Parts: sequence; C-alpha cells; structure tokens
Amino acid sequence: MKAVSLLCLLVLLPLTAVAGEVVIQNSALTPAELTVDTGDPVMFVNSSGHRVHIEFAPRPEGHHVFQIPELIRATFHRAGRHPYVVHFESGAPHAKLWGIVNVHESPTPSRESPVCRGVNVEDICIEP
Repeated sequence: MKAVSLLCLLVLLPLTAVAGEVVIQNSALTPAELTVDTGDPVMFVNSSGHRVHIEFAPRPEGHHVFQIPELIRATFHRAGRHPYVVHFESGAPHAKLWGIVNVHESPTPSRESPVCRGVNVEDICIEP
C-alpha cells in the first residue's frame, strides 16, 4: 500500500475566509458532513486534546495521511463526495471518526486554474 505521510504539518494560515469548519472532538466530528463549493477552503480544527491524523481519499490502493497539530486548511477543487477518516494516535475513546465533505460546482467558477501552495492530494489542496 503506497502511503504519503507527513509527520508534522504545521499550518500558518493567511487571514482568508473559510467556507466551513469541522471540529474534531474525542467522540464526534462537528459537523460529520459538510457541503461547500469547489475552491472553498475548509478548516479542520483539532479540539480533542489528542494527536490525530486525518486521512483524505481513503482507498485500498493507497492513502494520504496528515497529522493535525491544531488545525489544517483543505481546499477541494473537484466536485463530488470526499470521505475522510480521523485516526487518534492514543488516549481517545474512539479510534476512528468518519466524515464527508460534499463539494458542489461553484456557481461562480474561477477563470484561472487553481494554485496549491501546499500538498495536492486527489484534487484536495492541503495548504500551509
């Protein structure tokens, strides 16, 4: 299984608006399902008090895991249903939490190609 893993992804976020926010808690994701438009950033906030990893595009042929110290911003550039899994390293009552980001085509598509300043995973841009 091919894995792309970053041991530590520290995120310094520019002051830009986010379309949605997912809060990672010990036993739940709030919300567990979120809907945004293509190109809209989503903030994932770790408030569990534990180290967690988020796995985008979980598939049998490979996975992409990123450690979330406190928060990370992901921008979804492809419309569709984007499942993800949050894995707790230790100490949490639940080992995994599942979530979905539903992405609709933007009503005002950008004329420019998207630029990712971080890591691009399956048309999901994980940005520093």
